[in-house]
Amino acid sequence: MSGKKAANGFLAIVSGLILITIILLTLIEQCVFDLNFFRSEYARLDTVSVTGMPEKDLMVTTTELLAYIQGDKDNLEIRGEINGQERQVFNQREIVHMADVQRLYLGSRMVRNTGLIILLLFLILLRVSSGKKYFRSWAGGFLAAAVIFLCVFGAVGIAVWRDFQVFWDNFHYLIFTNDLWLLNPETDILIQMVPQQFFFDLVVRILALFASAVLILALVAARIRFAYQKV
Repeated sequence: MSGKKAANGFLAIVSGLILITIILLTLIEQCVFDLNFFRSEYARLDTVSVTGMPEKDLMVTTTELLAYIQGDKDNLEIRGEINGQERQVFNQREIVHMADVQRLYLGSRMVRNTGLIILLLFLILLRVSSGKKYFRSWAGGFLAAAVIFLCVFGAVGIAVWRDFQVFWDNFHYLIFTNDLWLLNPETDILIQMVPQQFFFDLVVRILALFASAVLILALVAARIRFAYQKV
């Protein structure tokens, strides 16, 4: 393999990996901040009864919680009616944990936005390097990247389906440096609002949308590869 061909292959595969990563982070963001998803899950899991919060207070709390995660709200000083009494919704442990979640989200958003710039740079370099073979090179690189990601997330999907509790615990051990995420479902409103079943449904939704998006783009890339195979 010539040096130029190897360079084109490297640029194409890396650009494919970056694009797929951007798609994943974007889908996670869209799913996590979808209030309609929260409403449907709250209805299905009877969250009003579990938390003792009226539906209106529950949705106001959810809206403000999501605004805080996105950095649009300065604190989690949220008051609501719980079991007939007005009180501070979240305790200190929950508030500190959500500060960790906010940092995680803002970091992932920065990675996604930086990735867009890097992707554009790699695509320009690939265009200059590959010339008329640009579309064929890009398509080949994306297909290779798609295979890598789908294999990895296929394994994740199997882990989620076999034992979500183990998967979810290991995920938290990996991304957090403390145990503040271990909340008490008997007393902590946050875990009552979004229990394990909520997150199982969320992860399954993300994986399904992600796999669908990557497969659709892979089909497009395969069509491009076929169309430009003689170029």
